[in-house]
Amino acid sequence: MGGSAIPRLDGAKGTYLRNCWYVAGWADELAQQPQMRVFLETPVALYRDSAGVARAIGGRCPHRFAPLGAGRVEGDLLVCPYHGLGFAADGRCARNPHLGDPPPDAAVPAYPLVERHALLWIWMGEAAKADPATIPDFAWLTDPRWDAVRGSTVAEGHYELYSDNILDLAHVNFVHPALAADAFTLGERRFWQDGERVHSLYLRDNDRISLGIGALLGTGDKLQDFRGEVVWHAPATLYFDFRSGDPGTPPEDMTLLPSLHAFTPETPDTTHYVWASARDFAVGDAEFSAAMRGALQHAFEHEDMPMIRDSHRLMAGAEFWSLKPLVLSGDGGGVRARRQLRRMIAAEQGNAEEKPA
Repeated sequence: MGGSAIPRLDGAKGTYLRNCWYVAGWADELAQQPQMRVFLETPVALYRDSAGVARAIGGRCPHRFAPLGAGRVEGDLLVCPYHGLGFAADGRCARNPHLGDPPPDAAVPAYPLVERHALLWIWMGEAAKADPATIPDFAWLTDPRWDAVRGSTVAEGHYELYSDNILDLAHVNFVHPALAADAFTLGERRFWQDGERVHSLYLRDNDRISLGIGALLGTGDKLQDFRGEVVWHAPATLYFDFRSGDPGTPPEDMTLLPSLHAFTPETPDTTHYVWASARDFAVGDAEFSAAMRGALQHAFEHEDMPMIRDSHRLMAGAEFWSLKPLVLSGDGGGVRARRQLRRMIAAEQGNAEEKPA
């Protein structure tokens, strides 16, 4: 995952859903060298043990608070870079290189970490409640029939603003010139909730898709039917099902471009952003992949992120609903996701749900 600097933590904790899976990064980017990360304002050290199993423990040494993720792995222990204390996968201090045994109360938290769909998934809540079966299905990321391009970065802005951005496709026509199409502003829209998941669906038949996507798919300015569905998984992992085909083509026979957008809060002001998009044509074409990745990275990191960064700054730390935001016709998905997340956090904390202003 992009970014290695430890953000300044001022001790003012935000409110997060903890008993859930967050994306901690791409699995193959965690190799021999441990990594220091901050998730939900909590320092975390990621590393692989001697068997190559990915592990996650608290990232702040209890001795003099050094970053454990900047240390080294010796056998199955993560060794602090400051004074050499060694910590096991359960967070227990198992080695003290100084005189005496490890202090009996020397430990850091341990977090469930699962490697699935080319991703690392971390559970920041009660470990006993961590059920890998609830991890969203992104199996296409490792399916050889699909060729995926991907990226990761640390973005400025609150993570829910990033979820809003993906759930509301209407922004495309104003933020992404190469992706603009009538489908995003004039097309039919449907929003609904399925259990804890939220859906945004955009439909437009017999119209031109964007210049950029038309070039990618080889359809140029030919008329196409379009179907774009975004599925939000709490707290902030989204699947975008983008498909198009010649007029009259059934959805299952359209060309599909599946995408992942995963947002893991670092602090109230910064977000780990992991993204990917795949295709089942031109598989293995490195030049095609490089062009596709470059175009998507530009859209996500150089068009979306600056807009959300500036919006976040102008909110000046105010709670979203306290600013009494206007609600437009494209906001049905984002509003549902925000309210669902609020309900889940309230239930987790044992509080009655508070109605947004």
